[in-house]
Amino acid sequence: MISKYDKYYPIITKSKEKFISLLNKTKYLKNFQEKNEGLLSLIEMAVYYNVGIWTSSYIEKFYTDYAQSIDIENYNIEYKQNSFLHVLTTGNVTGGHTRVVERWISNAPEAQIHSVVFITPNKDNMDTLKNNVKEKNGECISFEKSLSLEQKALKLRELGLHYQYIILHTHMEDVIPSIAFGTPKFTRPVLLYNHASHMFWIGKSIADLVLDIKQNDEVTRIKKNINNTFFLGVPSKEIIYEKPDKKELRKKLGLPVDKKIIISSGTEQKYYTIGNDNYSKIIQKIIDENTYCYIIGVKKNNEYWKKIEFASKGHIIPLGYINFNDGYMDYLSAADLYIDSYPVTGYATMIDAISRGVPSLSLKTVDSQLDYLAKTDSYCQNEEEFILKAGKILNDPVYANSILDKLQKSLEEYQSITAWNKRIDNLINICPKIHTVKDLSNEKDYNKIDDLSVLINIMTDKHAFDNKSVLKMIEKQNYDDFSKYGIKYRERGVPYIFEVLSYKKSHIKTKVIKIFGLKAVVL
Repeated sequence: MISKYDKYYPIITKSKEKFISLLNKTKYLKNFQEKNEGLLSLIEMAVYYNVGIWTSSYIEKFYTDYAQSIDIENYNIEYKQNSFLHVLTTGNVTGGHTRVVERWISNAPEAQIHSVVFITPNKDNMDTLKNNVKEKNGECISFEKSLSLEQKALKLRELGLHYQYIILHTHMEDVIPSIAFGTPKFTRPVLLYNHASHMFWIGKSIADLVLDIKQNDEVTRIKKNINNTFFLGVPSKEIIYEKPDKKELRKKLGLPVDKKIIISSGTEQKYYTIGNDNYSKIIQKIIDENTYCYIIGVKKNNEYWKKIEFASKGHIIPLGYINFNDGYMDYLSAADLYIDSYPVTGYATMIDAISRGVPSLSLKTVDSQLDYLAKTDSYCQNEEEFILKAGKILNDPVYANSILDKLQKSLEEYQSITAWNKRIDNLINICPKIHTVKDLSNEKDYNKIDDLSVLINIMTDKHAFDNKSVLKMIEKQNYDDFSKYGIKYRERGVPYIFEVLSYKKSHIKTKVIKIFGLKAVVL
């Protein structure tokens, strides 16, 4: 198979060698705290700076062994029938994990009980989630920030015994569920919702079922070697089809009333150029003097996109962030065509556009699309097909309606509340009754670099493959700083005279100031 991004592989190969070297050093540490610190840094590296390694049997076993060395007093706790505990690392008002839990609970039948626990206190307002939990006779629980790793894990273990099912929505690098549920003494089934199939994550050994959002996900089956999977998909709100008056909306938003309007939305990193995959160049082949493309989520003052706007004579325009409840849906409704982000897809972002009666297109990338779109004519296999279909949608109303009709039928099949609840019923019917912990000590981890490894790196660090690359900084890090502070992601100042070095590990950031090469201050 021809690779799109193989010219970047040598850089990632060096990082993989560094990862393996650091892991081998960590294996020989005797002190638990030192070994744990080293492994947490390695997990962070594997998650956010992919090195072609998708799971680690050694790291999984380290945490399940630790889980079995600590205990709670009483496992004889009864649970209520049809009760679910959703476990989140933390909540975020804009985060996908929180949206999934909100909608899962909102769509659940009245007979079920749904509670939520946050391992780390959240800063954002969680009113929608709290109201949904209250309606399902559950409770929202938040652990104290001051608790240790062991205290949080044991508290989660004891809490989990009060529920029939445990659903994990935790961050990829969060090891606390593995410590909480890494013992066979805990018998409730643990289901891991696969929010981030495309990334390294911890939890394989404790998952009785992995709930995939895509059917036949190759990353889950091949790169992670997981066979106990169930296709669940992504929960949606009730899909209400509307077709507002475009002309009036365009007047309200200050958009050209008599021109063709394309809308796209996504965070800036979803549009980063990788090799020949250049979103702006593709769009420039679609627009003309009568067509405008507006991009929601890309900052207006982004230097790269300001140049694109100038080169397109004001026809490709970044709009910055627009609140979902304060104008976002109006922009979607005003469009003639919605185009997905590229080279990183938006997954569920197109659902809102389709529900507003806007034909939509997505261009195939190395990270596969969700089924509601991938199984329609709107999922274009190459750039030529994408440009051709975009032109037809903009200029042929019959063709545009045909595309929209197929999308809305597919949306009903895969994303309706009825379809979701049917899959939930099937899940409960086939769910294991007793939790088991898998021994991965004899399993060989997949460790081949491919185009997806490149894509993940560019998503995390737009300088991933130049001299400012975090990967290159990691290669130069000594073991002590790496294990203690985590990944060095920024260097400022004059080397060996005055330097400010920024590190991060498990979302904790540390600054180290060095004067003449000597560590002076740690902030």
